[in-house]
Amino acid sequence: MSLPAGTPGTRAGELLGAPSSGRLFVLYGRLLGPLLGGYLLFDRAFAYLHLPGSPLFVGEMVLGVGAVAAVVATRYLQAPIRDEPILALLGAFVLWGLVRMLSGLGTYHLDAVRDAALWYYCVFAFLVVAALARSPELLDHLVAQLTRLTPWLLLWLPLGLILAPLSKSAPTVPFSTVSVLSHKSGSAAIAAMLVLGCLWLLPDTRTARSRAGWSLMALLVIALAATQNRGGLLGVVAGATVGLAFLHNRAALAARAILIVVVGLGMASLLSLKIPMAGVQGREFSASQLVANVVSLGGKESPGNLGGTVQGRQELWSRILDKQIADGRLVHGSGFGQNLATEVGVYDEGKESLRSPHNSHLHIVARMGLVGISLWIALWIGWYWRLVAGCRRLARQGMVFRRQVAVLSLMVATAVLVSCFFDPQLEGPQVAALLWTAFGIGVAVTTRRPWYADGSPSTSDRP
Repeated sequence: MSLPAGTPGTRAGELLGAPSSGRLFVLYGRLLGPLLGGYLLFDRAFAYLHLPGSPLFVGEMVLGVGAVAAVVATRYLQAPIRDEPILALLGAFVLWGLVRMLSGLGTYHLDAVRDAALWYYCVFAFLVVAALARSPELLDHLVAQLTRLTPWLLLWLPLGLILAPLSKSAPTVPFSTVSVLSHKSGSAAIAAMLVLGCLWLLPDTRTARSRAGWSLMALLVIALAATQNRGGLLGVVAGATVGLAFLHNRAALAARAILIVVVGLGMASLLSLKIPMAGVQGREFSASQLVANVVSLGGKESPGNLGGTVQGRQELWSRILDKQIADGRLVHGSGFGQNLATEVGVYDEGKESLRSPHNSHLHIVARMGLVGISLWIALWIGWYWRLVAGCRRLARQGMVFRRQVAVLSLMVATAVLVSCFFDPQLEGPQVAALLWTAFGIGVAVTTRRPWYADGSPSTSDRP
């Protein structure tokens, strides 16, 4: 979607410098949509596309374009950082992460850089803010891309989840050991929730019949993912609850969704419907497995490997925290590079591939200490406060599109942050890129400052 001359995008560019400058930020914004689309569709398989013989993966290459843009056209990054305290707080978190990484760089070398993904993917937030400062119409472009991707995403994700158990025998991504069928169920659930939020927050993107049909497909994806991963289920429920809180017809929508789920589960149970293939962890794709997963969230004894998974995580978390305290590293953290799991005698099927507490928030405590987790908590309290207040203000001002995008950003962030308690998602670009892009977009659409669209409504808010 393009803007005619004299619209907010042009005025914003003139405020920050010559409109012809910052073209690399426009390129970054154009690359961001396909990058996120690849992550949503193919998860780890897409994330592991890289230059042969180098650690430059597709996400890092796109970040590289944005980094060059930031050097060439610094003004588009300076203005938001100067005007938005929340970005300064994010910068403090990144700076502390950099300090802790540098302390281990001489000893652990590339491992220290790899583990620093926990904080360096925050750069996505800074870069999307700068790209939107240069060209506010990029937001409309991203929404249009998500709308076009919706059918392909919702048709592929159920197949991707069902075929995931075949990943060990499937072909691998070139120059890697990652299967092309490697797709985490938690990531699939978040992707489906993102599409569901877009369908109902931005209803003009589809007809009512089309929206209803694709919503059913999204619920099917979430149900399939929930049979395999409880963290993703909790994240989606939390994110959807946040989204419903900002909708006027929330009671009717919630009742409709609950009715569909109850009827669907009831029919599947009565007919004993299940897919004749177990998931990656041996869990069935069935209504009974979904019910067992939900029941296990209440702390009751769980069948199969559900209880063992919880106990294993709790044991790992306890050992790592105990070691932090015993080593006197609780305040500043252990830094980056060492394998935290193997240090406490926990291995992933006898291998050293497990490097973290399997909980991104606890991982921040372990690597960056109480200083890091304090910055982390303050950052998200500030961001949520800003977005909730911003949504109310935008509603009063009639900026419907910007408000709905802010609500969608809240949904994505909530789903990811809750899911991160059970899965180290911030350490991989396939979810981290989505989270930090949502963070940056949320900052842009709720700003009062003229660096984004001259403080005017988006073109999509105009009659």
